[in-house]
Amino acid sequence: MVSVTTPGLAERAVSAARAHLAADPDGFRRRHETPDQWSRWARRARVARTLASALDVPVDAVLVTDDPHRDYSTRTGPVPGDLITVTDPVTGREWRFVPDHDTPGAAWLLLDRCPDCATEMPTTRVATLADLGDHLDPDYDTRPAAEALDEANHQPGCVYTKSDNR
Repeated sequence: MVSVTTPGLAERAVSAARAHLAADPDGFRRRHETPDQWSRWARRARVARTLASALDVPVDAVLVTDDPHRDYSTRTGPVPGDLITVTDPVTGREWRFVPDHDTPGAAWLLLDRCPDCATEMPTTRVATLADLGDHLDPDYDTRPAAEALDEANHQPGCVYTKSDNR
């Protein structure tokens, strides 16, 4: 019989640091430079903990990085939005989310490819593992998120926004 041991805190910490460094080298290296940088880092750590809890995955399976396609408006100007990547520890599959601004800090929008134009778009709202399961269930009958039907999230001429998904 082979015994499997859980890595200790030091090993997990180094692994987490390397994962963050690989995903966002500048953000990780500069997180201590200014109070704003540290605040963004701490907020993203909170986002990772919250989503990890909602999806019942380890916190180190969740990375929050700058979203190259979405910005937030703040008092001091635009800042990059959050792109949240959850790596399933069992399968290795990556799931990507962005914050749901209708319920900040409590729900997210799952990103997936449009079945018509293949652009990555918000597809469904997720606040719990059950929401993701409902979306993935073959008997899925929940309507897509309104953002999925927004023409700005698709290639020109995409017919998905004009389909019977509404």
